[in-house]
Amino acid sequence: MTLSTLSLSTRTTARAIQRNLITKQPTASRLSLPICGDVTRPLTAPFATAYMHTAISSQTNTSPSSSRNTSPRLQFFPRYSQVNKFPLAATMATIASSNPQHTMQTSGAADSVWVHKVPYDQYPKFHTLDRNLETDVAVIGAGISGITTAYELVRRGKNVVMLEARDVLSGETGRTSGHLTNDLDDGFVEIAKKHGEGGAKIAAESHAWARDRIGQIAQELGIECEYRRLPAYDISQFPVAHEKHDQEIDELKQETEMQKKIGMHTRFDPNLKVKGWSGNIDQRGGMVVDNQATFHPTQYLVGVLNWLKQQPNFQCYTRTRVMSVAEKGVEVLGLGHKRVEIQTENGHTVKAENAVEATCVPLQKLSVITELEFYRSYCIAIRVPKGSIEDCLLYDNAEEYKYVRLTACDDKDDYLVVGGCDHKVGQEETTPRYAELEQWTRERFPQAGKIDYQWSGQIFEPVDFLGFIGKNQGCDKIYIVTGDSGDGLTHGTLAGKLIADEIEGNTVTKDWATLYAPNRLASILKSLPSLISHDLQINAQYKRFLQSDITDIEDLAPGCGGVLNPKTKKPMAVYKDENGQVHTYSALCPHLKGVVCWNSAEKSFDCPVHGSRFSKEGICVAGPAKANLSPMDKGGEVDQGIAVGAE
Repeated sequence: MTLSTLSLSTRTTARAIQRNLITKQPTASRLSLPICGDVTRPLTAPFATAYMHTAISSQTNTSPSSSRNTSPRLQFFPRYSQVNKFPLAATMATIASSNPQHTMQTSGAADSVWVHKVPYDQYPKFHTLDRNLETDVAVIGAGISGITTAYELVRRGKNVVMLEARDVLSGETGRTSGHLTNDLDDGFVEIAKKHGEGGAKIAAESHAWARDRIGQIAQELGIECEYRRLPAYDISQFPVAHEKHDQEIDELKQETEMQKKIGMHTRFDPNLKVKGWSGNIDQRGGMVVDNQATFHPTQYLVGVLNWLKQQPNFQCYTRTRVMSVAEKGVEVLGLGHKRVEIQTENGHTVKAENAVEATCVPLQKLSVITELEFYRSYCIAIRVPKGSIEDCLLYDNAEEYKYVRLTACDDKDDYLVVGGCDHKVGQEETTPRYAELEQWTRERFPQAGKIDYQWSGQIFEPVDFLGFIGKNQGCDKIYIVTGDSGDGLTHGTLAGKLIADEIEGNTVTKDWATLYAPNRLASILKSLPSLISHDLQINAQYKRFLQSDITDIEDLAPGCGGVLNPKTKKPMAVYKDENGQVHTYSALCPHLKGVVCWNSAEKSFDCPVHGSRFSKEGICVAGPAKANLSPMDKGGEVDQGIAVGAE
């Protein structure tokens, strides 16, 4: 999840600032280190400290930082290994093992907490498409949007074929934090400014329906997935004594009144304090939103997939990358017939009456892609004694706000899942975010123990705060689902209903469909300043054609990557494996030829233009790019073949 906004000290304000300003790098002294990290820029002293695990004394000022532009971003905790307790950040056991096909199972080198109870080998397995097919509906993408859309359509008797480029649940659904809420990230005060109070009310109602629908499906199919109801708390990012605390509290009160006005069960509690928050930082008081929920996302979706696998009108093909989706034929005034033809990388064709691109980002060049912003968000799963912290959803109002929930670990402990520290894809350092999350957690919950998992995921932010669900612009038979705005689980579940209804011609949810329609204009026009600012910032990323992260491949440490940009040749994405073997690929993103950046936290190459991501083997793990990075040597070619199971 991530935040959004228009007022400096609130969750809603900070997002607007984040969208409209290009973050300046801190002017700290620079250290000369072997290149093994984010090599898109030199390491600043605070970040280098994190890499070196240097012990730094606790700061006497315990108020959290509201903006990296106005105060130091990281104030590191003392190195816990010095007292034989815990390392500064999570143990690297969560980084991908020697499994050469880990790339096909998830979109980063680090595994999320959800593999703790449901490892990849428990996911349903499907074959690769080996022939041409015809069906009623083709669903592209096997995350929560695709799986739920398939479920809703199969329930209605449609023949459904689902296609996935890698393995099921290998995308962002397997890397979520698992919040189910209609307390939407951007806040309803801001949503109402773009969509009116009527639109805000529909947004609240529709996401509440999706939150409840997950519980209903879990019950109907007998899926045990930790689904439970609990309250959501929104608090100030500042301690009670801070000069900006009262300002944020006033804004939370305004949000409370708006949520009540549109029918939500929301109240303001001036004495709100989370049970188990026993650290010295006092941030009590805040907004309480009742009747929210949480669950174990992959446990739930594995259960739905197992049910689908048994249905005669459902087929799924994995490791089947889609390269094009196009409408064919002519249909005018009820005459003629139009269908969708889907071409796969391995040369097969799927013909369908309708197609759904449930791919996080549509498989196209621009259109709605220009109305999205692309962010990375980070999570840690840290052990806490059972019953020591209240079971709730918790959000603060920092610019890159923190979000918190519990999930099961073992008989003794639960995991406290703490996330945040968002930034635009490919434009900032990645690894130090985990240290910041750890410090934030330990300062407030001193009973926290060892971190077992740390990972990151992708967020897709629409400029007008609400996602896009429905017919792709200019299309009659192709539907898209994108722009989750940090609420992808409810957004994806809602998409299943809206698309199934529209394919059937059901008008019951017409108002809902209109709100999320990809071709809407009024709210986009209201967002033009943000849209223009975002486009300018994105275009500035093409400066990487003039930059080189490394001057010599020998500079790379084993297990690290970077971009080598010779003046007389095309830029190369270089990865040096743990054995010192070098693998090179084209550094040009196949989407719009942006030069990728190395992401050390996930061992991936990320495009700073429109957020496409590629594994260390050059495999496309996130769109809008459809193709992989082209190998530039034999090592890259072999590595890519091993990753997809071809070698």
